[in-house]
Amino acid sequence: MGSGGTHAVVEQVKIERIDETSVSFSTRTASKTGLADDCLLRTFTCPLSEVWTAPINGAPPPVAMRPGAIGCLYLSRAGWDTRSADGYMIFGATTGLPNFKYPDAAAAPRMISHLMVIPTRLVVRGTPEGGSEAVELDLLGSDVAQAQEIAWSGADYIEVRLTQRGSQRLHHTGCGDTLRVWPTRFTVTGAPAVEPTLTGEVDLLNSELAALVQCVSFTRHGAPITLALTQDGFSAFHVVPGMTAPLSPPVARRSPHR
Repeated sequence: MGSGGTHAVVEQVKIERIDETSVSFSTRTASKTGLADDCLLRTFTCPLSEVWTAPINGAPPPVAMRPGAIGCLYLSRAGWDTRSADGYMIFGATTGLPNFKYPDAAAAPRMISHLMVIPTRLVVRGTPEGGSEAVELDLLGSDVAQAQEIAWSGADYIEVRLTQRGSQRLHHTGCGDTLRVWPTRFTVTGAPAVEPTLTGEVDLLNSELAALVQCVSFTRHGAPITLALTQDGFSAFHVVPGMTAPLSPPVARRSPHR
C-alpha cells in the first residue's frame, strides 16, 4: 500500500454520464462466482467528490470527464466500494489490486513493446451485447470472416465480423454481419515472427502480459498480427523486446581429452 495516498486507479473505464455531483462509468466487474464469465461490463455511479481529476505527475492522465471518453479513473476508497445496480463491485476491488498511493506517488513506468506473431489459434470467449450466455469464437474458424480489425479498449465491446454460417449458428439478428462481444478471455497462440519454431500463448485481457489497449488486425486467417505486450508477455513467446534474430541455443562444451 502507498503511504499517504488517497486514491487508486481503475485502469480502463468509459464515462457514460456526468452531472454537477456524480459520474457514471462502465468497466469490468468483479466476479461473484469466481468465474471469468461473470466479469461483465457494468455501469457504476459515484459522487464526483470521490474522483481525482487533476493530472498526477508520472501517472497516466485521468480520463476526461465527458460521455464516451475512455481512460484511467482515480477513485478514493469510498469510490472503489461503489456497486453496480445489481450489486457487483469493480474488478479487483475485493483483492489487493487497488493501490491507494495517488496522488502522492507516481506510477512505475509500464514498458510495452510490440511483437509480431503468426497465430495458430485466436479464441475470444465472451457475452454478446444484449445477451446473457457466453459464446466462444475461433477467429481463425469458419464462423468468422477472413478480414478483421478488432479494437480492444478495455472498457467497451469488441466487434467481430461473422460469416453467414457464423451468423446462423449464433442466431445473430443484429445489424449487418458484425457481432459486438464483451470478452472475458482473448487467447492468442502462435509463433513469434522472428523465430517461427517457437510457440507461445497469452490472454490479452491479462494486464501482466498485455497492454490495456490492443488492435488485432488481419486480412486473412493465419496472417501475422501485432500485439502490444509487457516483458512478461514477450517471455510467454520465449523472446525479448527488440529481438531481431532468434536467440542462439547454448553450445555444449566438449570435455578436453585427457
